[in-house]
Amino acid sequence: MLATCLPYLLGLFIRQPGWYYSGFLTNPDDHNVYLSYIRQARDGYVFFADQFTSEPQPARVINLLWLALGIFARVTHLALPIVYHIARVIAGWLLLMAIYWFAAQAIQTVSGRRLALILTATASGFGWLFHVQGGQPHPIDYGPGLVMPEAITFLTLLLNPLFAFSTFLIILIFGLAVHAFATGSVRSAALSGLAALVLGNIHSYDLIPVAVIIAGYVIVQVLTRRARRGALLLVALIGLMATPAVLYQYWLGTIGDMTIIAKLVGPPAQSPPARWFALGLGLPLMLAVIGAARSAAKANDALRLLIIWLVLGFALVFIPVPFNRKLAEGLHIPVCILAAVAIGPLFTSLPRRAVVAAAALVAICLPSNALYLRRAVNDLVENNRAYVGNLMPPLYLNPDQYAALRSLRGKVSRSDVLLANTFLSNYAPSVAGCRAYLGHWSETLGYRDKIKELSAFLAAGTPDARREAFCREHGIAYALRDRSGYDDVFLPPSKHAAGAFDPDRSRWLQRTYQHGDVSVYRVTRQ
Repeated sequence: MLATCLPYLLGLFIRQPGWYYSGFLTNPDDHNVYLSYIRQARDGYVFFADQFTSEPQPARVINLLWLALGIFARVTHLALPIVYHIARVIAGWLLLMAIYWFAAQAIQTVSGRRLALILTATASGFGWLFHVQGGQPHPIDYGPGLVMPEAITFLTLLLNPLFAFSTFLIILIFGLAVHAFATGSVRSAALSGLAALVLGNIHSYDLIPVAVIIAGYVIVQVLTRRARRGALLLVALIGLMATPAVLYQYWLGTIGDMTIIAKLVGPPAQSPPARWFALGLGLPLMLAVIGAARSAAKANDALRLLIIWLVLGFALVFIPVPFNRKLAEGLHIPVCILAAVAIGPLFTSLPRRAVVAAAALVAICLPSNALYLRRAVNDLVENNRAYVGNLMPPLYLNPDQYAALRSLRGKVSRSDVLLANTFLSNYAPSVAGCRAYLGHWSETLGYRDKIKELSAFLAAGTPDARREAFCREHGIAYALRDRSGYDDVFLPPSKHAAGAFDPDRSRWLQRTYQHGDVSVYRVTRQ
């Protein structure tokens, strides 16, 4: 986990003087959403609102992870990105400990457990073979297409405390459930249910594969006559304890608030085709199939659950629901542990060759992650310029941009709306503490329509009265003008024609901050 901090320290080291480093390597748009929740909790709010859309909304969402981190930030007075990385390191450490703990239940030899841990923490797939040429498959570990941090443990550890902590909870649920079913322990079942309750609150999608895999495991135990008496009651206890999280999510989806419904449903998050997904899991998946087939007949309880997790987990990733990609979280873990099981016999029969084989296996599985790090470093150097066309925010804000957002602190409330380009608006909720009219591809309701509206707002020929009416209609309290190049993404070719938007000529706008290329204006009261 300390090693995963090195790229971020490099990001600080190469930062230009006076520039603000977000603390991210990739996808700052999503990470800023998480920081917006931490910011709201730090400011004393328990229930969260969507800060990336302008629609009026009640704050009804609670997430225990972000709430805890916000309270921690308020007590320690640490910057939000620092709190975020403290959480990432701690959650990653917990996840690695849990992986070894569960591997120890499935594998008898210490060498096999160590291999399982190292392989899970470092392995990727064959994506590195396809990254050079266009028109090639897009595996999930590295390539020109979709990269899925939730499906590769190294990327989870590197990038996202939410994924790391929720995967830790998944392993905890399974490990405690296996112990409960094997011993009849009500305490283990209750602790498993408690972990499921927290998981259902912080990352609700994960309860779907958890429920399916536990159900599959119990069915197999019953059919093979390995289930203890009272196993069904223990399953019921786990489900009962997780139920409040499910009912809460159901309530959020039925209260009719479009901001909450849009957040729960979200845009489609589809998995790639199965062959590309398999390529992204690579050699460990091939070995995992061998390990599962070789050990199925004489597997202990933990190993049997891993086999069921592999089979049902892989199938769930392709069920016909719009969010099936999200169901891949944690699947990499049974893949890698079972891969270690596959070569485990070598350690007893050919110990020296086994060490060489294990080292070679780990080395073969590293290239995609190494290339990912190289690309992340390149994105830091170029400040995400390669993704401007995809409306991906920069990783660094220049001094004028950051100072302009900071100038709003203390002047705005959580409900005030800022009008700016989506690049800077994405930082507004966490840096300034206000809402953004346009700030995130999924959190902003009607994102594509609002891009067109912003373009029309900035365009030459739009009457100033229409611009004023637009701001008042959408409750916009402040507007930010950025002439450093990002506004140009939204301007039509006629941007320099007479009549192009000039906020200094608008009587309904009052400038509150100006330095360099960035100015902030307050919308005056009528």
